[in-house]
Amino acid sequence: LGFPALSAGDFLAFELQTYCEDGGLFHLLGVQFFSSDPGSATLDGATIFTSEDQFSCPGPECPDERTYTYDADFDEGTLVNISREVPDQLQLSEETQPFPFICVAASARGTIIRIDTNTGDVLGEYHSAPEGRGLDPSRTTVDLYGNFWSGNREEQEDGLGSIVKVGLVTGGTRVNADGTPNPDGDYLAPPFEYSTCVDRDGDGLIKTSRGLGDIRDWPDITDGAGGVTALVEDADDECILIYQRVNGRNTRHVSVNADNNVWVGGYNFEDEHDFDLLDGETGQILDSFTGPGCGGYGGLIDGNGIIWSASITHNALLRYDPSTGTGECIPVPWSYGLGIDPNGFIWNSMYVEDAIVKISPDGVIQPGFPKATGGAAEDRGVAVTPVDSHVWVANSGGSDVSRLDNDGNVLKVIPVGLIPTGVAVDANGKVWVTNLGSDNVMRIDPDAGGDGLGEVDLTVDLGDGAGPYNYSDMTGIVALQMAQEGTWTVEYDGQIDGTEWGVITWNTEWCVDNPEPEGTRVTVEVRAADTLTGLASESYVEVDNGVPFSGVTGRYIQIRVTLNGTVWDNEFVTPVLCDLTVWPTCADLPQVDD
Repeated sequence: LGFPALSAGDFLAFELQTYCEDGGLFHLLGVQFFSSDPGSATLDGATIFTSEDQFSCPGPECPDERTYTYDADFDEGTLVNISREVPDQLQLSEETQPFPFICVAASARGTIIRIDTNTGDVLGEYHSAPEGRGLDPSRTTVDLYGNFWSGNREEQEDGLGSIVKVGLVTGGTRVNADGTPNPDGDYLAPPFEYSTCVDRDGDGLIKTSRGLGDIRDWPDITDGAGGVTALVEDADDECILIYQRVNGRNTRHVSVNADNNVWVGGYNFEDEHDFDLLDGETGQILDSFTGPGCGGYGGLIDGNGIIWSASITHNALLRYDPSTGTGECIPVPWSYGLGIDPNGFIWNSMYVEDAIVKISPDGVIQPGFPKATGGAAEDRGVAVTPVDSHVWVANSGGSDVSRLDNDGNVLKVIPVGLIPTGVAVDANGKVWVTNLGSDNVMRIDPDAGGDGLGEVDLTVDLGDGAGPYNYSDMTGIVALQMAQEGTWTVEYDGQIDGTEWGVITWNTEWCVDNPEPEGTRVTVEVRAADTLTGLASESYVEVDNGVPFSGVTGRYIQIRVTLNGTVWDNEFVTPVLCDLTVWPTCADLPQVDD
């Protein structure tokens, strides 16, 4: 080191100068003791003693504000149903684009399986109820933020049914409990691309399923009874969020409304048709009604907030308006699967009749219907591809799916697996079918085949005894299409624990002439925590443009921007976001005009 020869026990004082990131010079004084002890930490015979804080550069006193305005900025967040056709701005997609996942109820196993629709990889498998509770999930519905809900057909204890909500996490690194990277680890460490899962034990990690067959324990300590809020406490998997007991026994109907709340209905083949509206964040029951002699077998909510629900053994389809509390039973023999096209027309399969009926938004069966669907018998699941308004029907009496045009004419019958039950459309416009008899799901490319009318391009095996059922919104495309909604969610690291955030400004004017047409809306919500995994435990707070807010504190702030569109004279209309800036309260906040 260029020092003079020193003996053991001698010491040398020195000063070390280093530069911090802000350019300031930071002086350190250290002392080197030379030691003859071979067990000590030495450097060329020298043991270095200094405190760790001596080497720490001073941190920033206040986080910088952060502006998002270019494509690279917006790409830091997660976009759902948002178009990127126009550079450096956000607007709704005209073609509905949900999260790239499908959630399949493996009814016979009592689990739900999440699959990547781009790759076919199974991302997780989850119990549908705590241990000892009724299972048999049959319908899965994905909400506006990527979580899925599923009811349990088997549950009727104490005259109540049940429903579960499971969150979504993407990205992150697989690790062991101590944070050591391990591809087979039980945990996911941040940063994540996106997460709604809750770090219940506060260890900074998310413990969750690795994939098919990795089903985490869920003991019934307190969760099984449900409750006012119904937030899960006992599940080992931290993506299982809500378990609630509901009035509808043998729960089958699960549908998401424009507020991201969930209507749940039961169907026990008798004359009970009980429905509950659950808060999408807490599971609290907000409202209830009993159908007028029909409904509860499965269904959806249209763009006007109308509930449509099948009723197979009552030979009727429920049309119910929650805003007025009125409903009617539309005569549809063997009413089963339901789909909705971009014009709001309802398509209802007729199980024994091997036919389908088309119904206007006001409940009128269209002339010429019902029409035969072709293919094998026992029509069940129904889905509609938004790009062409074609109708897809699962023919469960055999092994095929029918493709119909919007007038109900059969275009093609496509071979699939054994006993196909449910169908759904993914983010790429491809059609997925669940095959009850062959324990798999298949993806149909609508443009493939020699005739360009579709064929299977991917098969995902779910393992023996899965029994996939499903006639519902397995991808979330129906909810997004009906809500005419898209979201952009992003996290900003202020790098200082306990940061108080105070103002968000956004601009919808400079990049377009008419940024918020009548009937459209831009909504901004925020929440904050000192850890990334702690964000999901906090509630969002809606903020106004440029108006100071309080109570949002933490190193990380999460911002969720929601764009709501509308339709004028059959033309889709979207709001636009040009830029957004977030400010901590310690910064020089922007001036707000009165």
